[in-house]
Amino acid sequence: MSTAGDRTEENETTRSCVTELVCQKCDVKLPITDMEAFCPTCGKCLDVAYDYDLAASRLRELPMSERPENIWRLSELLPIRGSHAQAQVGQFSGLTPLIPANRLGAELGLRKLYVKDDSTCRPSLSYKDRVVATAIARLLELGKSEIGCVSTGNVGTAVASLAAKAGVTPYVFYPNRLEQTKARACRALGARVCQVSGNYDEANRECRKVAAASGLEFANITLRPFYAEGAKTMAFEIVEQLGWNAPDHIVSATAGGTLSSRLHKGLVELETVGLAQTKSTKMHIAQPDGCSPIASAIIAHESEIHPCTPTTAAHSLAIGSPGDGYLVIEAVRSRGGSAASASDEEIFAGIDLLAVTEGILTEPAGGTTVAVLKKLAEAGELDPDAVVVAIITGNGLKTLDDHPPKPWPSMVECDSESMLSVLSDFQHEQAASAAQPLPA
Repeated sequence: MSTAGDRTEENETTRSCVTELVCQKCDVKLPITDMEAFCPTCGKCLDVAYDYDLAASRLRELPMSERPENIWRLSELLPIRGSHAQAQVGQFSGLTPLIPANRLGAELGLRKLYVKDDSTCRPSLSYKDRVVATAIARLLELGKSEIGCVSTGNVGTAVASLAAKAGVTPYVFYPNRLEQTKARACRALGARVCQVSGNYDEANRECRKVAAASGLEFANITLRPFYAEGAKTMAFEIVEQLGWNAPDHIVSATAGGTLSSRLHKGLVELETVGLAQTKSTKMHIAQPDGCSPIASAIIAHESEIHPCTPTTAAHSLAIGSPGDGYLVIEAVRSRGGSAASASDEEIFAGIDLLAVTEGILTEPAGGTTVAVLKKLAEAGELDPDAVVVAIITGNGLKTLDDHPPKPWPSMVECDSESMLSVLSDFQHEQAASAAQPLPA
């Protein structure tokens, strides 16, 4: 593998208070400089630990007004120590809008509903920009200039985009049900794309072997402890955007479990360092019916995940053996939350409902969040006056080819009389639809 000069972790450091790698399952501890991504004892993913007393002190030293408006805003609680790495990647990622979803809330009977809109995250229009940015920053700390990933879609486009900006060569391995638009985007961004015949879980397993045999670092495998930490930045932003008040509920879709588990970790850390009171926030997770191993375990009050073979149109959620699933179960239960799943039909209805109420076009993962949000509201799980945040993780412009087709408008003569006739038909249709409920 090629390297990017002789940069090492001894370069000029940032404000990070990172200390070591830990296993949350069996409490094994390893140096932060260790290149292990998985616990050598139990095989679970390693997590990153911090000196929270030092972090609390450093957080008080620098006002928020003087901090960067990106994922590095609370760098004390992120694991990247080399300042050159933060300067090269993630400068435009994060700090996405928290939108008061008044019209969607009115439809669902929720008066204080917000949408955290990571469909606008830069540069690749999904929350994966957060996690990939911290992974590539770690890669730069190590002085390496090639990175791989196994992806159902959004990780690939994030790796391709952020690698291009950082001067890193990306290699993307897609499973058999790849989303064509995202794969084309990766190639346009200069990534080398390899489509493999297995599903995501099979491709992930083989990519681990590829990493071991080649020495290539994979964003979401060998760099996973650093990759996962980027997801916490969403929790940091939500609480700050609410005036350092934690919401009552967070609803998010989950696949491998990275986002949901690190939302919980981020909330805990904000409380630990004294920035906000977050213990009362309940977390609710959403999965498609055709791939709901985490939701099924929570609903059945089980502690173990039963892997499944995905059968869902929500390709970005099609991970049947979620590596961080056990962390999500612990997070949801510790916070008194819940889980539910939605059919593909309900997922696409969720996409439409968000679009026609809030003008946000999301992909099936976001449609899953909205569909489950609707179910929770109808079941009385969410108080009408509670502060609820629904997380939209990806942009629907990248998945339009996967949506059920709608009739294409017919051609009419290019004259005002014909066009006025069509306009009149549209207006009658609109009046009729306004008298009907929004998409169920």
